[in-house]
Amino acid sequence: MTTLSFDRDALSSPLPAAVSDHLRTSGFEQPEDTWRMLGQIDARLAPLGAGARQGEGAPEHLMPALVEAAGSSLQPDRALISLHTLITRSDDEKIPALMDLLAVPSASRDALLTILSASPYLTTTLVQDVGFLLGTFAGDAWRTLQPAEELDAVLTGMLDGASTPDEAMKPLRTFKQQAYLRIAVCDLMRQSGTPAVLERLTDVADLCLQAAHDVCGAKLQARHGRPMLEESKPSGFAVIGMGKLGGRDLNFSSDIDLLYVYDVTNGRTEKDGTSTYEYYPKLARTITDLISRLTPDGQVFRVDLRLRPEGRAGDIANSIEGYRWHYEIQGQAWQRQALLKARHSAGSREVGERFLDTIQPFVFYPALDQPLILEDINHMRERIAKALIERGSGDYHVKLGKGGIREIEFIAQGFQLVYGGFQGWPWERGTRRMLAALEEKGYLSDEEASDLDEAYLFLRDLENRIQMTSGHQTHEIPREHGAQAVLAGMMGLSGPTPRERQAGPGRMLEAYGKHTARVHQIYDRVFHSAM
Repeated sequence: MTTLSFDRDALSSPLPAAVSDHLRTSGFEQPEDTWRMLGQIDARLAPLGAGARQGEGAPEHLMPALVEAAGSSLQPDRALISLHTLITRSDDEKIPALMDLLAVPSASRDALLTILSASPYLTTTLVQDVGFLLGTFAGDAWRTLQPAEELDAVLTGMLDGASTPDEAMKPLRTFKQQAYLRIAVCDLMRQSGTPAVLERLTDVADLCLQAAHDVCGAKLQARHGRPMLEESKPSGFAVIGMGKLGGRDLNFSSDIDLLYVYDVTNGRTEKDGTSTYEYYPKLARTITDLISRLTPDGQVFRVDLRLRPEGRAGDIANSIEGYRWHYEIQGQAWQRQALLKARHSAGSREVGERFLDTIQPFVFYPALDQPLILEDINHMRERIAKALIERGSGDYHVKLGKGGIREIEFIAQGFQLVYGGFQGWPWERGTRRMLAALEEKGYLSDEEASDLDEAYLFLRDLENRIQMTSGHQTHEIPREHGAQAVLAGMMGLSGPTPRERQAGPGRMLEAYGKHTARVHQIYDRVFHSAM
């Protein structure tokens, strides 16, 4: 590395040409802005004495360390902007520990810079709580996924003293953001595999829903009393996860698809006699508001309730018998397909399991017409493809594009609907587990099952990294080369030098094309040979 002067006098002077050249060579596209921010960082540290420290903390050592760290990251200019924001907004007492973390090369520093350079969304979480940042990166906490039991204990501690939905709003959002950041770091630094990451994202959602159920239920019971059955037994209510939540493979920025179910309509509350038909919709609306309301701290999750009977026009919560009646009389093919993912997520497990037992005969109806089922699914796929073409986003849409995630899911779901009923297959909600079952039963060759599994993991990795950047629910590979370069780096398909970063998008798009072409080839074979 070129020896450069980064003492306080130099930082307060105009940018020297040699330093400008060095910064550009290191990958900084705006060296004037970089130099200005380094000066502001040093000015922030000087009153604390940190700028005058000897050794690694002195500016002539610290500033080159920051340049080196940011220059080796996925996006040097973005990394330094994030460092500038982090340091200039940190409390005085946190600065020394933060400087210790940044001054010396380490895996922890690399992990932190990966987040700061790749994700403005996750950077916001770190800037809001530097204590959490230090607890995550100063040691090895970022290397491991927290078990669900540990996450539950963390959430319980955060909610201590929160007895109403309003009091739970902020701690629930903070918990979700911090838990997702820990998962994202572990994922990006390849400390854990994709399946475990998706399951842990799902665990966080389940825990948040259970906490919301408990807090909202306590509020309603304080007003109305406990809901009871006619035989003086407690009544019950469950939250059913659908979609990727139900399959335990939630995205980094997924909506959560939910159904709300309760046991019977003729129960009443102990205090004022409110019927369960009135009580449980109130509970469902309160849970939905707590989880999905957009506050200054964001949302916990966006909630989608459109899979319930009658969609937006239907009751927000239904009894088990109400669901049974609807599916027997009015159930449609798309509802069978959607219910393949249904899983108890929160609330009464007994009510959740009774609901699943009740709908199973509808989902796995033995007399279903095999060609008709596959034809319906394929028509759905064709409608999706047409809509993507009309808006010009088909080629780069990881979820819905040709050979994308949805085609893999349709293969798994189509076989399960066709054969699950009369062959008595186990109810598999996860896509990868269903692919393994299809290979075992001979409906997919070993090569096909392996290729689909590999493609699914690649595409889910790609989808999660697209969403980590902004926190938005988007599934499209960006078109701009610089954004593709960052994404390729997040996928581990480029290196730290400017030349390697430039080559990353080509490698990523080549891998994407290979996987999606193979998926679509298998999809065509499965659906067109069976119809």
